[in-house]
Amino acid sequence: MTTVASPRIGPLTLPSLQRADAYDLSEGPRWDDMDFSGMALEAVDLTDTTFAGCLLDGVSLGDAAARGITFSDTRLEGLSTASLRAPSSTWRRSELRRSRFGAAELHDGEWDQCTITGCKVGYLNLRAASVTDVLFEDCVFEDLDLMDAMLTRVEFRRCRVGMLTVRGARCADVNVVGLELGGIDDPRGLSGAMVSEQQVFDLAPVFAAHAGLLVQD
Repeated sequence: MTTVASPRIGPLTLPSLQRADAYDLSEGPRWDDMDFSGMALEAVDLTDTTFAGCLLDGVSLGDAAARGITFSDTRLEGLSTASLRAPSSTWRRSELRRSRFGAAELHDGEWDQCTITGCKVGYLNLRAASVTDVLFEDCVFEDLDLMDAMLTRVEFRRCRVGMLTVRGARCADVNVVGLELGGIDDPRGLSGAMVSEQQVFDLAPVFAAHAGLLVQD
C-alpha cells in the first residue's frame, strides 16, 4: 500500500501565563508566557513582534499590521477579522483554532509543526511559504493559494476548498485525501501528493485539459 508520512507535531503545553492587559503593548517586540485573551490589538503595530508561549483567545486584530510576526509555542483561538495581514510571518509549534478571516495574507512565511483546526477563511494566501509538519482539520477555505509553496508532511482532514491554487508547488509526503476540492488550477502542483480515486475521477477534466487531450462525450 502506498503511504505518506504524517505531520510530526508534538502536543502544545502552555506555561503559567501572566495577563498582558497591564502592559504597554507598544513596548514589544517580544512577549513571553503572556495571556492576551479578549484584548484589542488592532491599534498596535505588530510588525516583527514575537509571541512565545502565549495565549491569544478572542483577540481583536482588526487590520493590524503584522508583517514578520512570529508565533512560537502559542495558541490562537477564536480570532475573527476581515483581513489578517501577516506576510513573511513565522508559525512554529503553534495552534490556530476556531478562527474566521475574510482574507489571510500569509505569503512568504514559514510554518513548522502547527495545527489549524475548525477555521474558515475566504482567501488564504500561502504563496511561496514553507509549510512543514502542518495539519489542517475541519477547515473551510473559499480559496487556498499554495502557488510556489514548499509542502512537507502536510495533511488535510475533513476540509473543503472552493479553489485550490498549486501551480509551482512542491510536495513531499502531502495527503489531500481529506480535502474536498471544488476546483484546482494546475494538478501538476500536487505531484507526489496522495489523492483518492474519487478526487482523480472528479478532477479528470482538469487533468485532461493540462495534458492537451480532447475528450469526446
